[in-house]
Amino acid sequence: MKFYITRLSIKAVLLIFVLFSSIPVYSQSLKGKVLSTSTNAGIGFVNVVIVGKNIGTVSDEDGNFTIEHVNLFDSDSLRFSIIGYESKNLSVLQFKEDSVKKVFLDLKIYKLLEVNVVHKKGRKPKEIIIGTPVVSNDLKSGFENNDLGSELGIKVHVKQPVLLKDLNLNVATCTFDSVTYRLNIYQSVNQIEYKNILTEPIYISFSKDKIMNVISYDLRKYSIIVEGNILIALELYKDLGEGSLLFHTEFFTGFTFHRKTIEGNWTKSPGVIGMYLDGQIIEY
Repeated sequence: MKFYITRLSIKAVLLIFVLFSSIPVYSQSLKGKVLSTSTNAGIGFVNVVIVGKNIGTVSDEDGNFTIEHVNLFDSDSLRFSIIGYESKNLSVLQFKEDSVKKVFLDLKIYKLLEVNVVHKKGRKPKEIIIGTPVVSNDLKSGFENNDLGSELGIKVHVKQPVLLKDLNLNVATCTFDSVTYRLNIYQSVNQIEYKNILTEPIYISFSKDKIMNVISYDLRKYSIIVEGNILIALELYKDLGEGSLLFHTEFFTGFTFHRKTIEGNWTKSPGVIGMYLDGQIIEY
């Protein structure tokens, strides 16, 4: 018996092939909960990312998370991380086989060095500004992505040890009634890698009626000392809803840095946002 395929039949076969080939076989959502091994309570605002894919999200205040519409393979890995806990990697296969979809993180123990700041008798501590105060209305800019886990920040070089006093923000526009971000301070490990030096999460919140003045947040209680190449960033860790927040930006003095997830690489755009730190130079 011979089979004949007409022109119409060939088109139909091709159409069926295109339709089926366009369906992502591995497209799915992952849902679960992150908890503390010591308290069995949910951990809020944990970064959850697909290793190597720049895809991720942040858990809600109870530890629940969902990563939507990602193409996954059983060999892919999920990374769970937050300041104060040991990070954990799980393969997608491990996660799928967990019937309750719960991930437990262990508390992290930090070895803190005691620093005694001594100043010469009769001499006031030397103050320093790290970053660029910007008040011009000529240019405004903000987050490149509005996905949870997105970060925006500035890079600075600190020549000698500095004890941080305040974080300052020059906000130009805010349509939200109030906003909240997580502060991250990274130390350069090499030309492309940065390590978070904080030992506890720091959350920055303010209402839109405050933006007419410089928004300052006191950092003295955290005893943060920086030196070398530093990246200071704000992270979108909580869904703020519809709206926008833009910073005063100065075009010719530097760059603003962005990344979509903690797994992603930093990219830069021309112009530096109004984000700067007040500190005291440490003289040992």
